[in-house]
Amino acid sequence: MRKVLVIGGTGTISTPVTLGLANDENVELYVLNRGNRKNSLPDSVHQLKGDIRNLDEVKELLKDLEFDSVINFILMTIEDARANYEIFNGKTRQFIFISTVCALDHTVSCNVDEKMPWGNRYYEYGRRKEECERFFLKQYEENGFPITIVRPTQTYSDSRYPLSLKGKTYWSVASRMLRGKEVIVHGDGQGVWACTHASDFARLFNPLVGNDKTIGETYQVMNPKPCTWDMIYQALADALGVEYKPVYISEYLLDQSKTYDFRSTMHGDKHFSCIFDISKARSFSPDVKLEIDIRKGAKMYVEYMNAHPEEKKEDEDFDRWCDRVIEKYHELEKEFTEVL
Repeated sequence: MRKVLVIGGTGTISTPVTLGLANDENVELYVLNRGNRKNSLPDSVHQLKGDIRNLDEVKELLKDLEFDSVINFILMTIEDARANYEIFNGKTRQFIFISTVCALDHTVSCNVDEKMPWGNRYYEYGRRKEECERFFLKQYEENGFPITIVRPTQTYSDSRYPLSLKGKTYWSVASRMLRGKEVIVHGDGQGVWACTHASDFARLFNPLVGNDKTIGETYQVMNPKPCTWDMIYQALADALGVEYKPVYISEYLLDQSKTYDFRSTMHGDKHFSCIFDISKARSFSPDVKLEIDIRKGAKMYVEYMNAHPEEKKEDEDFDRWCDRVIEKYHELEKEFTEVL
């Protein structure tokens, strides 16, 4: 029986991973979080209440425990990395750090594998994850710390849907579609991207847990099936039963927004076309089928939102911002086409 600790465990990516491990008869599962979110874990799961960023509290909480695997879904900064190393060095046979493909330099190639160099010049989030990766790999090389690095891309589920740009809520874009409004899509809608439903992420991820062959290695874990941003938005419109009305605006213009930090989220992530190679992770799960493409995922998102109307949160500021930007863009577009 493998003893596994999940830190977090109730987020978009981590929930199906946690449920999968909880239902594995070969796993004795512990979950550590602050207990702020409801969950439906089996009674067999050991639920530990604590804040992983409170070093002394967690050391006391875990002082009599050792694990085969520890998975941290909420490790974001170099301070977090150092604290986790101090807590778990010598207490686990495997430490899985959930990083991101945003740590990489996507200017060098559209074909993304684990060998792509680090270096996101646009997105601080990616640079922070890179710093953590470097730290853990150094501890592996110098001290034998049993690190496994996992890099997802955009992962969605339930009340989240992959979007080109949004305000404070995901529903704000779907709401505009339902009201017959145009929606802003960066570029020309033909950038190539990969969207992974969290359930598919778990299917690829869980075979890495407790696997000694993954120590010191990095794995991309995502649905590699490419789709364009137009396909992503069209799938949402179809699931909603409405017409898709895109307004394509260059990300170089969106960079100049004084309201939203699109320089980070566009140029640091969604601007670059990406085709992901997951053969390295696939070697541990060759028979696992990825079941949720973007059209099925869009239907699942709409079904969930309709079943949970309390999740349909509007963002009036974003809605008004879109209206102003689209109106001005059409005015300039008309002036521009007159001189062509």
